[in-house]
Amino acid sequence: MVAENEEFGPVFIQEPDDVIFPLDSDEKKVMIHCEARGNPPPTYSWYINGTEVDSKTDYRYSFIDGDFIITNASEITDNGKYQCQVENSYGIILSREVLLQFA
Repeated sequence: MVAENEEFGPVFIQEPDDVIFPLDSDEKKVMIHCEARGNPPPTYSWYINGTEVDSKTDYRYSFIDGDFIITNASEITDNGKYQCQVENSYGIILSREVLLQFA
């Protein structure tokens, strides 16, 4: 058991899974889940096909804790491989690559 005040690098609780997004979905919103713990609390960033996502420049992307949400998901722009990166002052971990596919 880890003491409450003990500091440690990030550890995945849940890595993202592949997502198959139904093209006939009314919601047009995709959520990819990533969860980790660490002390100090880690920060999350996301990569699409190896490029870091900047949620400030693309309004369709948003982050809520570790979750990555794509609004108005589009097969043309959003098809690809996604990775979650988690870091704090003790280290950085990178999740497996997951595929977002449209069907």
